[in-house]
Parts: sequence; C-alpha cells; structure tokens
Amino acid sequence: MSVFPGVEEITPDYLETAYDKDIPQEHIYGPFKPDPQNLKHHDVNSLAQGWLVEFNQTLSQIAKDPNQLDKFLLPHTGWKDHLSLTDDLRTFINPNEIKANVPKNIDKIGEFQFDKQADYRYPTGISLTTVHEGDEHTPPIQWIQLYLKYKSNFGIGRGSIKLVSVESNDDAPIGLKILSVFTLLDEFDGIPEQIGRNRPTGTKHGENIQRKTWLEQRSDETNYQGDHQPLALLVGGGQSSITIAARLKSFGYNVLIVESNLNIGDNWRKRYKFLSLHDPFYYHRLPYIHSDTFPIYPSKDQFANFLECYAKMLELNIWLNTSVTKAGFNSDTKKWEVSVVNNSTNDVKKIFPNHLIFCTGHSGEPNIPHFPGESKFKGEIVHSSQHTSGANYQGKKALVVGACNSSHDICQDFYEQGIKEVTMLQRSSTCVISSDDGVRTNCEGVFDAEGPQIDTADVLLHGNPIWLTNAIMRQQYRKSSKLDGKLLTGLKKQGFETNAGMGGTGLFGLYYRRGSGYYIDVGCSTLIIENKVKVSHGEIQEFTENGVILKDGSKIDGLDIVVLATGYTNMKETAKKIVGEEIGSQLNPVWGFDKEGEFKSIWRRSGFENFWFHGGNLAMVRYMSKRLALQIIAKQEGIKYQNLL
Repeated sequence: MSVFPGVEEITPDYLETAYDKDIPQEHIYGPFKPDPQNLKHHDVNSLAQGWLVEFNQTLSQIAKDPNQLDKFLLPHTGWKDHLSLTDDLRTFINPNEIKANVPKNIDKIGEFQFDKQADYRYPTGISLTTVHEGDEHTPPIQWIQLYLKYKSNFGIGRGSIKLVSVESNDDAPIGLKILSVFTLLDEFDGIPEQIGRNRPTGTKHGENIQRKTWLEQRSDETNYQGDHQPLALLVGGGQSSITIAARLKSFGYNVLIVESNLNIGDNWRKRYKFLSLHDPFYYHRLPYIHSDTFPIYPSKDQFANFLECYAKMLELNIWLNTSVTKAGFNSDTKKWEVSVVNNSTNDVKKIFPNHLIFCTGHSGEPNIPHFPGESKFKGEIVHSSQHTSGANYQGKKALVVGACNSSHDICQDFYEQGIKEVTMLQRSSTCVISSDDGVRTNCEGVFDAEGPQIDTADVLLHGNPIWLTNAIMRQQYRKSSKLDGKLLTGLKKQGFETNAGMGGTGLFGLYYRRGSGYYIDVGCSTLIIENKVKVSHGEIQEFTENGVILKDGSKIDGLDIVVLATGYTNMKETAKKIVGEEIGSQLNPVWGFDKEGEFKSIWRRSGFENFWFHGGNLAMVRYMSKRLALQIIAKQEGIKYQNLL
C-alpha cells in the first residue's frame, strides 16, 4: 500500500481473505520515526493543548505564507471539509493540496477550541487511541484525537484532528504531526436549529385576535396555492425523505413530502414478511427523536410504525397516496413546476418549489434481467422487491438468483415456511459478517451502548480521508473475520464463495462503493452450512418449461418459483422518468466515490440546478441530511462562499 494514496485507495481490488497485517508503520507515520515515548512519558492533554495553541497561531498566518503549514503535515495528511471552507464536500490529501486550498479559505474558520462536551468518555476533548500495541521491535500505532468546535464566518462548526507522535527534528520540531483534519459546518448565523433552547414556543398565551387552532394552522401550512409554496418538494416518503424534511423544518423552512403509498412506512411494510433491520439500533438512530426501549434489531413493521410516528411527532408536511408524475424547471423564475396526482381521485395539482429532492432510496428501479424462454416457464418469475412470503410456496421448489442480503433473507424465509427445496444461485462471491461478532466489531466504541452521543459518533465515522477509512476498515474486518472464522470456514466447505471486500475493507467498504455485495448473517449462513439451503454457481442462460439452464450447461429442474434478487438500477434512472431526458441527461451518476473519496452526486450538487438526491442507509441519511439542508439553505438565503475552489 502506498503512503501517497492514489486510485487504488478509491477503488481497490477485491481480496479473497482479510488483510492479514497490522496497519503498516509508514502508512501512519510516513518517513518519520514514531516516538511513542513522547506519549508515554508526557501528559497527552498537555501535549495536545500546547500543540493546538501553536497550530491556531500558525493558521492565522498561512494566508500570507502557506508553507508555515509544513511543520505540521505528513506527506499523506488529509484535510476533509464539509461546508466550512467551501460550499461542497471536499477532501484535500497531501501537503500540496492542503496548501493550495486551505489557506485561501481558512479565514472562514475561527480559532479551534476543544469540545469538552463531544464525548463523555473524554471530558478534556482529547483522547489517545492505540490501534496496535507494538512490541520490542515494532512501535505501536497510536494517534491523539482532538474533538473541536469553532465559530466560523458563517456560523458554528465542529470537527476533529488526529495527531501522531514522531521524533523531533528539523522537519518535525514539535514532535506531533497531523494525520487528518475534519471540519464541518453545523448551522449558519441567524438560522439556528429550532431544538433545545431554540425550540418553538408553541401555543401563544394571552390575547390573540382571530386565534386559530393548531389543526387549522397545520391545514393552512399544507394547503399549497398561490404564493404559498414549499421551499422544497421531496419525492418519496422513506427514511431519507423524512430526515431531510425534519432537518429543513428544524431550521424553519416549509417543505412538502409527496408519498405514493397510503402511509409513511409502507415502503417497509410492503417488503417481504420477515424482513428486519440487520444494523443495530445504535447505528440507525434518526435525528431529534429516538427511544431507549426500541429493540436493537426491529422488524420491518416495527420500524415502519416508528417512521410513521416520527413524521407525525415532527409535524412534517406530507401528501399521502399521491404520485409525482412530471417536473420541469423554469430557468427564469428558478422554480420547479411539479405535477402530482391523487392516486384515488386522479386529481392533478401543480406545486412550484424552489428545490426538488429525490428521496427514492439510493437505488433506483428494480434491475430485472430477462432471459430466453421465460414465456414457456410454467412457474413464477418475480423480482425480490415483489416477494412477500415463502408460505405461498409450501412443498414447492424455489431458485433465488443472487447472494446478498435480500437473497439470503428470501432463502431463509422459503426454508422456514416449509418449501420443499430452495437453491441460491451465486453469481459472484459475497462478503459475509455475522450479526453478532461481525457487526459488533465493526461498530464497537462508536455505535454501541458505550459509544458517544450520536453527532460525535458521526464525526468518528465520516471524519477520515478515504485512505485512513480504508486502513481502519481493513483492521475491523480482519478482527471480525477471525471471530467469524467458523462461519466462513463452514460456508467455504459448502462451496459458498466469500470475499473480504474491496481492499479487505469488508462490508462497509462495499456499501460505500457499490451499495451491495454483502450479507449480514441473521441465520441463512447456518442454513447453507447445514445444507438446508443449497448453493449453485453461475449465470442463467435460458429458461425451460420447469427450470433453468446455466451458461456452463448445467440444469436446475423442477422449479416452481424463481426470485431475481438482482438489485436495482442507479437512482438517476428513476429521476429521469419524472424530469425527462433533457434534464435527466445532465444529472451525474449517483453513489460511489469521486477522486477525493467523497460520494458522487448524492447529498451534493447533482449536475442540474436546484435538483438533489438524498438516500442511503439510516446512518448515512441521519448525517448527510444536515449537510444537504445547509447547502439548500445557503442557496435560498444567498449565502456566498468566497474563494470557491
């Protein structure tokens, strides 16, 4: 692995097994010699406090002389910024990039201060993390984490800095070098989140001529006509939609969710019967409201009910049973003209928001491949999005195409509901971690019962440049794969092919890059190991009357049902159906990383004015909803970032 991150860190090759080494010393310390004795024999709090004083003094001078940063930087130092320095999500890696971009924008950020409230475990705002202990021959891998807050030119920001201890010399006179910096804007001046001390008053006591009830006010708020229009119209009513609606509402803006289902949460309720969340509650909490009694792994119906209650408690503006059919943008008025239809009455209305946000999930339309001979197959062929329950096929024989989360869940459902035989058709290898040891290892210390408050946990998750994220994820998967060793060995014996993700980064590395390719085991792996769910390999070439022929010539006969767990298209394709080809062709592909290791298009500029994508898992929409809200607010209020990069 190169000390100087390149393309291989953005899209590393797959590894069949876990990366089997500690993080290389040079990957953290670069060409400098580690100095663990500095941390062992000195008070870390005093070292960090003294270092930050000097760093703040230097930052005030770098606009005139960027080279003053050199004494603080490693050859691979990364500075990640979410809306404090620029109006975008950016990462600057290596001294040249940092010196070319940060000094001309650093005047936006005031003096860094320690955030002593960020993490209850570290009341000074300073922690020491030891990743690898080291031995008599090898120094440990350690870094000091500084939790920060600051007042920017625009508002309030926070973030973190990771420092490593190296031997002092002419190039490192202060003995501490920056591994990474993370800065993010939390709110703009004069536009605070209406939470805590800033929460709404509610009922106004005293004389109130022509007083209206709360219900009447709510009716007026959602009755869009004339000049009363929402700032943004949100297409879809899932977790991504209600989080961005909640964020914008908390900042004081009126937005409208348009949901085709009869109820919020129906996009979960309508999925296969025994679906449950595979991520623990600590990871998938939503902003503003959560329950200490909510189960760690809720069922789909429990979670659907939570989403419905969440939307009601936060008084989000929602038109249910309504579909968006068409949208066009007026370049003169800078407004969208959006046609919506009531699914019961067919009444059509037009809404004129400033912004259009697609919240249809980070995946687009179901990806449904077609094969020769489908018409003569006497059984059923459905996509996984159409699957309900295996109880409908008791005593029959099923084939499930695919080998990721949905495929495993559906195979398990078929088996548990008494189907005669179920076969999983694995087309490529799958990254597998267990829901107990695997998930716990990948979340421990951040998203668990002993972890910090959720906003700080998100800083820990999102605050690293991509090369450091990869390094940490490799070690997490290395540890979890050892704990899951019996599981992975059992799968291999049954011919189920596994991998360690891209560059050995495991499940999360795959999710960030592909949004798929993995399975969190909640039971199906054991069924495979015990041969209760059979595994075949290959691609379907064609259907016959009672089965399929694979491309290698082998056959799977006697099938009654084939479920295509073949994933989804890019989110962009869903949008094009609404905005048309002219606008749709200008939209950028959604998901995956750009050359800086930031996500492409989603939660940031999409390629077309005032059009946004918002989606992802619960942890992603929780954090990114505020980033997206702030970008929309900046446009709405005419907040201008100077010295744009």
